[in-house]
Amino acid sequence: MHFDEFSRPVESNTVLNPKLWAHDSLKPEVRGRLLHIAEDFYNFVGLEFTVVDIVITGSNVNYNYTAKSDLDLHIIANTDSTECDRELEELFEAKRKLYNEKYDINIEGIPVELYVEQEGEPHVSAGIYSILTDEWLATPRKDIPDWDEAKVKEMTRTWRKIIQAAIKTADLRVLKTTFNLLKQYRHQGLHRDPMGEFSTANLTFKALRNEDVIKAMLKIMDRLHSQDLSTREFQEK
Repeated sequence: MHFDEFSRPVESNTVLNPKLWAHDSLKPEVRGRLLHIAEDFYNFVGLEFTVVDIVITGSNVNYNYTAKSDLDLHIIANTDSTECDRELEELFEAKRKLYNEKYDINIEGIPVELYVEQEGEPHVSAGIYSILTDEWLATPRKDIPDWDEAKVKEMTRTWRKIIQAAIKTADLRVLKTTFNLLKQYRHQGLHRDPMGEFSTANLTFKALRNEDVIKAMLKIMDRLHSQDLSTREFQEK
């Protein structure tokens, strides 16, 4: 399995994505569909909590979107009445993965990724739009920071080799460890690097995602996990 062509993680556009926006206003039909999707996801989670807001973030709420950018839809939750915060985070993450795997949701060909976000969590996106109140919470700027393309290419090549080596092992533990390290690398870039979403770490992750490297790794991990469970079931009989 080879991935060799670098896919630029961000582009500099003069207008917001016209598939979603009319100038700087979210198209009414897009807003309506997003509200319907959020309601469906809330019901899918199956847990009562206070919905503080419903927002969209990411490249498609900014001027740096590409043809491969998705749309991040976040339900902002107030769970103060629940004491087991860590368990809630795990539940929300599990439900998110199940929902995104079960339903192939897109708007005008743009994939929609669902999240439940705890109220008060810091935002790292330059553009944040509330579809609940139909207004900007953080207005994006057309001029994006200068990012180090050479460094991003270098780190993308490095991580590509690491992931390819992990795939060749066909070892689920190795693949899980590799993926967790990649997520930690991205998290540090988003939250500790002054460049935030334009940090080398985050843009490297985006480039790998655009190249479908991450998708390929996750697909193999799912297959190996299924094989592992099937083997154990066979051995117990």
